[in-house]
Amino acid sequence: QEKNHYHTLDCKTHLQEVIQKNSKMPISYRIIDETGPDHNKVFVAEVCHGDTILGKGKGRSKKEAEQSAANDALKHMKV
Repeated sequence: QEKNHYHTLDCKTHLQEVIQKNSKMPISYRIIDETGPDHNKVFVAEVCHGDTILGKGKGRSKKEAEQSAANDALKHMKV
């Protein structure tokens, strides 16, 4: 049941919960690329835990890119 828990939460929240179970160090998000014209931007974000990149993702907004990065991290962690 825990495995499907992230379907009811947003990925950023779920990733934060998973990390906090094992570490006091917070995760951080940063936009590493931005392409396209102003009306049609694509953002690339990465999520990090300390110096470790946990995941990367793309989106039409910074928030969407961060959610995609969190989802990527969760997939790599097999959570």
